[in-house]
Amino acid sequence: MTLRQLRKDLTVGILHAGMRASQRSSRSAVELLLQGVLATAKGCLPLRIRLARNMKLTGVYRPGLVDEHLERAADQFGLLMHIFRAGFDGSGTAGRFRFDESFRHLEQAHALGRGVLHIAPHICCYPVYPRVVSTRIPCSIYLRRSPDPRKHEINKAIGQAGSGHLVYPPADAARGQRLAVAMQVLREGRMLFMTPDLPRKPSEGVAVRILGRRVYFPTGMIIMAMRTGAPIVPALWHREDGVYRVRCFEPMTFNGRGDRRRRAAAGVRKFAELMDRFLRRHPDMWWNWLDKRWTEIIRNQNGT
Repeated sequence: MTLRQLRKDLTVGILHAGMRASQRSSRSAVELLLQGVLATAKGCLPLRIRLARNMKLTGVYRPGLVDEHLERAADQFGLLMHIFRAGFDGSGTAGRFRFDESFRHLEQAHALGRGVLHIAPHICCYPVYPRVVSTRIPCSIYLRRSPDPRKHEINKAIGQAGSGHLVYPPADAARGQRLAVAMQVLREGRMLFMTPDLPRKPSEGVAVRILGRRVYFPTGMIIMAMRTGAPIVPALWHREDGVYRVRCFEPMTFNGRGDRRRRAAAGVRKFAELMDRFLRRHPDMWWNWLDKRWTEIIRNQNGT
């Protein structure tokens, strides 16, 4: 087993243990555990060095940013633990998010009756967001299957603890099967939440620019929108005054006419532009600062 595999296995093991422990703990016990986890993370010098280096290479670093990011990450962990402990309604999670007048974009898109693809990057608290938005409009959650049964159990428990509607493809599903599972939700007129910002191989995605780096994003969400007529509504949120303030953007619509490949690429790049501007303004919110794939992209390109 390589060092990376060992670290990944240890991380999943800790998360799995934390999930099980929180299901048997009180609020005060969870808060005490969170304080310890955050203090340990802030005191871990190798972790801080890795974070700071990636942030500096992309030009977003500022004093205190490492601690801010670790606090956002701990906040996500804490919200999940409280959901595991008391269920979504008893966790207080909904009260940590605020929607402004831009929520009308999502309401108008949903009123069309063609389903809605609600999308966001992997920013802190993304696992709980679908259940938060479901307090206003029912939202299904698309789960990618993990080969690690413990990680799959964690992902499934997140949705179930929040009484969410979960959809996920069968084991070893091909790309077409994965799309079919997601499109069925849209054809039923439901809203589906996805995070379509995972890096792909050059042959499997569209080239975009994120933090001055070239990366390839998948076009699956645009293909689903073209085939079903469902509008795509991006959302972003950041922490301010102790709550997460959510902004929904104008729907992107696609029909099946014209050059699908060119239009799909344009749609992906529009989403990437929103993501890039957001990360430059709120770098503390990005969940993937320590992701191996993103670290390789950040460090192996000179930004030109």
